[in-house]
Amino acid sequence: VRVGNVYPVTYATTLSIESNDDKEDHSKEKIAEDAPEEKEEADEQNSSSDKTKNDLLGMNGEEAYSWFKKELSSLQERSLAAFQKRQLQQQSKGNKNQSGKKGGGGTKKPDDSWNLKMLLLRPSSGVYHYGPSLIEHCILCANLEPHIKLTDSNLDHDLPPAVCADLVASLREEGKNVLENFNRGDGKGFVLYREKNTEEKHEEGDDEKKENDGPLSIPHTDKIFEEFQPHLLRQHSNRLYITYPNFSSAVDEFFSLIEGQKRALRAETAESNARERLAKIKRDQEKRVESLVRDQERLREHAQLIEAHSDDVDKALGVINSALDTGMDWDALDQLVGVEQQNGNPIALLIKKLDLENDSIVLSLPDTISSYGEEEEDSDGGPPHVDIAVALAESAHGNARNMFAKYRASKEKSQKTIEASTKALKAAEANAQRQLIEAQKNKRMVTVMPQRKMHWFEKFHWCITSDNYLVLGGRDAQQNEQLVKRYLRP
Repeated sequence: VRVGNVYPVTYATTLSIESNDDKEDHSKEKIAEDAPEEKEEADEQNSSSDKTKNDLLGMNGEEAYSWFKKELSSLQERSLAAFQKRQLQQQSKGNKNQSGKKGGGGTKKPDDSWNLKMLLLRPSSGVYHYGPSLIEHCILCANLEPHIKLTDSNLDHDLPPAVCADLVASLREEGKNVLENFNRGDGKGFVLYREKNTEEKHEEGDDEKKENDGPLSIPHTDKIFEEFQPHLLRQHSNRLYITYPNFSSAVDEFFSLIEGQKRALRAETAESNARERLAKIKRDQEKRVESLVRDQERLREHAQLIEAHSDDVDKALGVINSALDTGMDWDALDQLVGVEQQNGNPIALLIKKLDLENDSIVLSLPDTISSYGEEEEDSDGGPPHVDIAVALAESAHGNARNMFAKYRASKEKSQKTIEASTKALKAAEANAQRQLIEAQKNKRMVTVMPQRKMHWFEKFHWCITSDNYLVLGGRDAQQNEQLVKRYLRP
């Protein structure tokens, strides 16, 4: 049986050649059995008619509306009963647990809403054998939403008797048409797919041309197969699909290419991951180098500003050191600086913060060296100020000298970092290139060949002679022993 062919259910009967005596006995028995058989057929017809009447397919709009209302009430009663049972269990657990710890997260109130598709999948609907896909198709054909939430309160608005009549008619007609087309087995086949991303297509363009120009071209390389169908339902109307003359052809094409597409997707994922890792390494290296360069420039600019304002820096350092030499309390010194700033003392105005714990102060020096725009000007129209930490134990030129030394050390360090990062980047590029080559090789090997079941003798060394004899030899001593004990015969 080929995958995808659909055959109706049949009941096989066993035929035997009957003798004349058997035929006579059979004719006598048939006369006696005719009456009860007719009665059984009538009972079956009555039961089937009752069953059809109880199903949605045999109801009108009012009856279907009543059925939905009854099902909703039944489901809500069951949900409420289960909720109350859980509450009782929680209370009993709480009574047993007398400790001060919290006993749990409580019981969530049940949801009184049920979606339309789920209600039609209940056995009492009589159409549950349609399955989820066909039921969703019928609901959409009736211009309804399959996942609409229904409750006792909104049933009159969302599913009145007139809408129920349309839904029943859709279930009856659309369901019948689809099932008849399916059972006939002479309809078309469809494979639903989605297109690859534009970036993926662009990256794969050259490789796909090379593959398709070869002796064995791979079809549908720009598509990703998702599922196959013997008929197009309403929910498939907005999806891309390929049409085949019959369902068997669609299934054959789907399964012959789906494994190759999966392998191609895995290869593409590995390729994109390799590219992303390489790009991330490059970004990290660039950020590290930029951070070192910024620190170098900051040290150089601070040293130059200290040299440019060396007189003011020395005065500020002298004032603070003099106050500390007299034994002034740190808090009192901080208050004194604040008072002098209020009085407009230009040296006190340069002091931004006292960092006496680290034996330094932070000075706010005007940036008279670097160029700046109008938007960077200070509030008084002057140049912007830069906060610089200077050591109290050093003079202005001593602080500048130390900063220049740090600048040179940072420059040497950045040079070593750049060299090391260049080596690491080359190694990462080589590794990524190997991964890309491997991924592209896997993409070229996406053609799925039929997998043959291995024979029992293929695990040994084997060959077939010109006389069509099978010659076997073990790959090791254990296999030789296995051949002798299991396969050799006297």
